[in-house]
Amino acid sequence: PILVQKKVHVEILKDSNNAERRIFESDFESIIYNLIINSIESFSKTNTDNREIDIKLITNEHFIIDYADNGIGLEDSFKDPYEIFKLGSTSKYDQYGNVIGTGLGMYIIASTVREYNGDYRLTKTMNGFGIEIKIPL
Repeated sequence: PILVQKKVHVEILKDSNNAERRIFESDFESIIYNLIINSIESFSKTNTDNREIDIKLITNEHFIIDYADNGIGLEDSFKDPYEIFKLGSTSKYDQYGNVIGTGLGMYIIASTVREYNGDYRLTKTMNGFGIEIKIPL
């Protein structure tokens, strides 16, 4: 419902490959949830009606989540884009300049991916956000 309310279109593409890897469902959901919540926040800072999230799920020797949105990208306050993965790092402030973000979302993603011996890389930080997450099978 929140995606409909916020007029966000999510496209999920997956290949037909099958693979097995034990991963807690809640860990996978947490990764996707945190990415989508950040995208929705990004969309709220723009006037576009074309709010798109593309998620590609690819299986080869890794399970790959290729995630991208067409939001505003990272805030200029992040000189090193990988700072977003540090505990407490946030760009969410109220109209008075008070911190309202917890700085947990991207930290949780990074921690979860590392827990499964995976890695991640940012693929887009301007004019949208993109990340590729790889978890070995």
